[in-house]
Amino acid sequence: MLKLVEINEENWQEVAKLTVEENQKAYLDSAVGIIARGYVYRSCRVKVIGIADDRTIIGVALVKDLDYEPACYDLQQFMIDKHFQGKGFGTEALCMVLHELEKEKKYDCVEVCVNKENKSALRIFEKVGFSDTGYIDDSVPDCLNLRYRFPNPNSGFSDDLVSDFCDLRFQEAFHKYFSELGITVTDWESLFREMNDEGDNKVYIRSTEEGNIIGFIQFKKENFTSWFFEETVGFIREFWVAEEYRNSGHGAALLRLAEDYFRHQGIYTSILTTDTAEHFYLRNGYRKAPGCKAKNKDEVFIKQLI
Repeated sequence: MLKLVEINEENWQEVAKLTVEENQKAYLDSAVGIIARGYVYRSCRVKVIGIADDRTIIGVALVKDLDYEPACYDLQQFMIDKHFQGKGFGTEALCMVLHELEKEKKYDCVEVCVNKENKSALRIFEKVGFSDTGYIDDSVPDCLNLRYRFPNPNSGFSDDLVSDFCDLRFQEAFHKYFSELGITVTDWESLFREMNDEGDNKVYIRSTEEGNIIGFIQFKKENFTSWFFEETVGFIREFWVAEEYRNSGHGAALLRLAEDYFRHQGIYTSILTTDTAEHFYLRNGYRKAPGCKAKNKDEVFIKQLI
């Protein structure tokens, strides 16, 4: 019977003996290296997890916290010994690891970096529900970034879609947003009225059960027309998460809400401009638009919502 076990002074040497086929060694660390990473990453709440079939250690996994957006569990290493591969242990053990992480409820997803040529590993991760984010880390350009989202991941907050910017919740959120930016507004009433007059603006507001504002994302449809084509895109206009709620996955969740709204409206391109958080948008599948700048010289980012 397969189970997850703690690595301790009694079994670590058994774990250290684990190995994989020669053609797999380029894709992951040695078992000893995985144990060592457990020490090196100790400040990241790292977990080195043994995988046992009855009393025999057959594999090992290493998971650590990624405490910046998009905040998630980082499954850095996952190994099944070569003598136990091809028997379904990898899929079963991976599901067990995901189940244990889901029970913690710290993050709403798990990410893993897998070499494009590691076909057997890709099949296992895709089988249990991981999907390609489209993000490519420049330090490992031959790898795909895969993500697994827990079903119904978050609790303790609500997401509300608002189209009237006289809504008191939105006004409270916007006040906090501008205050954090150090922007002074002399006539808030006129500002919110102008937003309403523009039309098509929508905003998702995320708040706690107690009513505290976590953040919001404001977006709208934009139509581009020329002699040759016409396209409607989704434009992310304003996007903010309160400082005390950052690095907890709320930013990525709000971004997904806006993208899902676009898809439901038959819009499959999302555009935004920013001079901050470039890494965050790249991790969430956006790409810089080459040769394109906003009027204020900010970078333009585009994502195809396939």
